[in-house]
Formats: sequence, structure tokens, C-alpha cells
Amino acid sequence: MERRRVLAWEGCLNIRDLGGYPTAYGVQTRWGAVVRADTVSKLTMAGHAALLAYGVRTIVDLRLPHEVEAKPNPYAMPGEHGIAYHHISMIDPAEFPPKDFTTLADNYKMMLDRYTDRVASVIHAIAHASPEGAVLLHCVGGKDRTGIAVALLLGAVRVPYDVIAADYALTAECLRPEWEETLRHNPERRQEIERELEVMMPRVEVMLEVLDHLDRRYGGVDPYLRHIGLTDLELELIRARLLGYVP
Repeated sequence: MERRRVLAWEGCLNIRDLGGYPTAYGVQTRWGAVVRADTVSKLTMAGHAALLAYGVRTIVDLRLPHEVEAKPNPYAMPGEHGIAYHHISMIDPAEFPPKDFTTLADNYKMMLDRYTDRVASVIHAIAHASPEGAVLLHCVGGKDRTGIAVALLLGAVRVPYDVIAADYALTAECLRPEWEETLRHNPERRQEIERELEVMMPRVEVMLEVLDHLDRRYGGVDPYLRHIGLTDLELELIRARLLGYVP
């Protein structure tokens, strides 16, 4: 793992900067612009200090309402530490867990096709975030909902699909200690847990299938984002954030 990409903020395991990725524009994505994470409510005092020192000024919380209620976001109070907080559930609570779940890739495709208003609200919040400081987006594990949002952001600045998929799959390495601890504490359920992990494992081929779906159904990431209501200005704001300029 690249030392600069994976951020060691005490209490969380899956916090990563989206900087340093190649784009079709011939420049790399900016460091310190967007950070992906697992639940920041798990951060220790030292972890929160690291978050603030990193310059996070906007947090987009993708969790379900009951997840937020169970583990409130410490930055949800207006103006807490000068951070703007947005709670936008990427999933309709009435449809969770999904009854038609088949594969992980199919679940992601369903999310993109069915929850277009929610996905658009997430990208809108990031586009209109203060240009000062970083945007941090997170769900519970930083894998599924965060993974989809990040794929759209990186796709919007033309990061190659194989790189987007590799970023998604890096979650498996980051969360491995947590999964191993779960297995150690539940030896009687080891086989059941291993089967669940096998189904839910973030793999390169899963994200590539999702990106191929966007290509085939919508014509790519940009056409998808326009389809769900993002404006040219908002796409320019996303590129300005991640690239430092509008190509």
C-alpha cells in the first residue's frame, strides 16, 4: 500500500486520499482534495486531531438513518470545527436490505439505476463543497456506498477504469484486520462468516462490471451523471476539485 494514500487516523482502518491517480487529461488527481473513509465516529481523539489537521472541511455521510442514529457523526452539529456536514443516505431505508440481491456487482448496478436522486445529491454536495480544504465521504466500512461514489468521482475526471477498480479493491487490504478479528471472536461461525466475506469481497472484477454497465446503459460515467441531473457547471466543479483546474 502506498504510504501516502492510506491515512493512519487512529480508530479507523479504511481512510484513503484519492490523490495521485493518472487521468486522461495528462495530470494526476490532487492530493488533499477528496478522502474516502469508513465511519469517522470510530476515530479516537488522536484520529479526530489527524482529520482536522488534514484540512477536512466537508463531510458527506452516506449511511442509513438508523446507522447514523446508532453511531452519530461527531461533526453533525452545524459549524462543528468549521466542517460542513451533509447526511445523504445512498440507499432508500424502505428497501434495505434489498430483497432482490444476487451479486455484489448487481447490487451496485441497482443502486446506480434505482437511487438516481440520492446519487445525484451526493455528487452535488461534493461539487458545491467549499474549495478550501478536503471533502471526506464515508459510509460504514467505506466499501460499498463510498466505493460507488468514489468510482463516479474518479470516472468524472477520466481516471482509467482499471485504476478505479484497483482503488475499490484496496478496501479488502485495509479492512482485512477487522475481518480477521471477527473470525477470531466467532470461531463457531467461521464457515458462515467466510462465505459472507466471499460474497461481499471488494474485487477488481466487481467494479469493472459496474463500470461496464455504465458504459453500456448510459454511455459512460459523464453521460450517467448528466442523466441523473448533474449540470456542466457541477461536472466542472468536480474536475476543478480533483484536478486543480477545469480542462
